[in-house]
Amino acid sequence: MKIVIDCRMYNSSGIGTYLQGILPYLLAEQKNNYLLLGDSNILSKYKTKNVEIQEVNIPIFSVKELFCFPCSKINSYDAFLTPNFNIPIGIKIPIYAFIHDVVFLDIKELTSKIGYYIRKYYLNRAVKIAKKIFTVSEFSKNRISFHFKKAKDIVVAPCAIKNELINYFPQKFSNFKEFIIFVGNIKPHKGLETLVKGWRYARKKGFDKQLVIVGEKEGFKTKLSNGDFLKGEDIIFTGRISDEELYGYMSNASILVQPSIYEGFGLPPLEALYLGTTCLLSDIEVFKEIYTEFQNCYFFNKESAEDLAKKLLLISSSKEIEQKKYITSKYNFSITAQIILDNIL
Repeated sequence: MKIVIDCRMYNSSGIGTYLQGILPYLLAEQKNNYLLLGDSNILSKYKTKNVEIQEVNIPIFSVKELFCFPCSKINSYDAFLTPNFNIPIGIKIPIYAFIHDVVFLDIKELTSKIGYYIRKYYLNRAVKIAKKIFTVSEFSKNRISFHFKKAKDIVVAPCAIKNELINYFPQKFSNFKEFIIFVGNIKPHKGLETLVKGWRYARKKGFDKQLVIVGEKEGFKTKLSNGDFLKGEDIIFTGRISDEELYGYMSNASILVQPSIYEGFGLPPLEALYLGTTCLLSDIEVFKEIYTEFQNCYFFNKESAEDLAKKLLLISSSKEIEQKKYITSKYNFSITAQIILDNIL
């Protein structure tokens, strides 16, 4: 079989991480031939006898993408796989697309009215023309089905642990106070303001751990309604860090707190649990789906900073629980890639 894979989002967060995880296992299927579209300098490491690379730097969700994509070459292959729901016009072979979540449909206030309808158009078009839709959780599958009644063939191919984490050897931080960690961004559905409020409530009652926020301080401050909200000597911003540095912070944290009000999957808790770090998560449906079975994972009311504070004061962090084998047996990109291959043609 000859398969085209759109890799333009290879270096982006989220979808890029997923693509980096599945790609080596997809390409390991020697009976297939592949064409990878994207940055040839980045993708050149995958070039082999059965893998061809084509430079494509057309921006996603652009007019140029719709009408100027290299469709004539793509159409000489058997299948087109895209890690997102942006599908160029002119592709005549079977299309397999990903919809990781429908957050902008479920929480309309996250975008403008125009943004909402543009996303709805692209999503509806993907559901209509794709032979199959892949997503990352049963929750996302159900939400896609809710919004698009005609989306009958939706396959769950979950997120997983990257090989870089599996091969990571934890390093103990020295001269560092105990801390809890937040991994995410400033988008309202990530719940950072709830976390900071809850952490401050807990501090008033004797909680002495610092708060480490992964990211650039200015990036968070400028997008909050109150920039002073993040002031304080015990709030630490890591700045931009590598995956290895992130794993270092995760493995040394007492607790990872993920206060999201919406996720399609939510990978940081899985990475933290793999490293043995206790997790405190909002009680949203997808977190309950994925993380209820883990021993050192706790939940708080997603709408209550007071409940978050209460749980911070009650739970104890433990590095004694070993769950690596279970996690890699269930959330492994080799398994995810095989699910994808089994469902293509």
